[in-house]
Amino acid sequence: MRLQSSNPVIKTVERGEYVSDQAVTYANVATKTAFLILIMAVSAFITIRYLGHLTWGLLIGAMIIGFISVIIGTRSVKLSPIFAVIYAICEGAVLGIISFMYALLVEGIVPTALLTTVIVLLVMLLLYSTGIIKVTQRFASVMVVALISVIIMSVVALIFSNFFQMSGLYFLICGVSAILSALFLLLDFESIRNCVESGADKSTGWVLSLGLLVTLVWVYIEILRLVAIFSRNRN
Repeated sequence: MRLQSSNPVIKTVERGEYVSDQAVTYANVATKTAFLILIMAVSAFITIRYLGHLTWGLLIGAMIIGFISVIIGTRSVKLSPIFAVIYAICEGAVLGIISFMYALLVEGIVPTALLTTVIVLLVMLLLYSTGIIKVTQRFASVMVVALISVIIMSVVALIFSNFFQMSGLYFLICGVSAILSALFLLLDFESIRNCVESGADKSTGWVLSLGLLVTLVWVYIEILRLVAIFSRNRN
């Protein structure tokens, strides 16, 4: 039984809409994702190189615009190319600032996090393509519940951090969140497979690429946090 995706575009595809002779392919999604990653990398470089003095205002503004772009880009096939690029630019600025801050704390953390993110992507792709981990509706439901639980734990830890020493809980939250981010890649792979096999129009490739990029950003940030924790404990 095929997983019913929570993505509204993919649900539409499964009902037979957005199907055309020019169907989306794996290569199409991969190319678009690589293009968005390139834009994000250029944005991060420009942010660090030329806009560092606008750190906090730029960070908050980019996060807000990026969040809005994801909402619009994942719900409108026609607008997804524009807002996918906007998200890549904004998230590049956010990651550039965050990476720069972490680099000041831990030497070599950014290359380590980037390499680890690529490894995680390849490992999860291998696990998915070989069927070692099967993405089912129950799997998706468990992932959603786990994500909500982590969010609640994070809020609790943030509220009570001023009253109690919660380093152990913080480490647990970071570890679980990192695992979740990696597992969410499997849901993205399943969504891509469903759209390709459904014969969805190639324009949906932007939505799929945007969704995959969001998860990859999540993975990268969680790896940054974990590497920083391990480095601090070692010292």
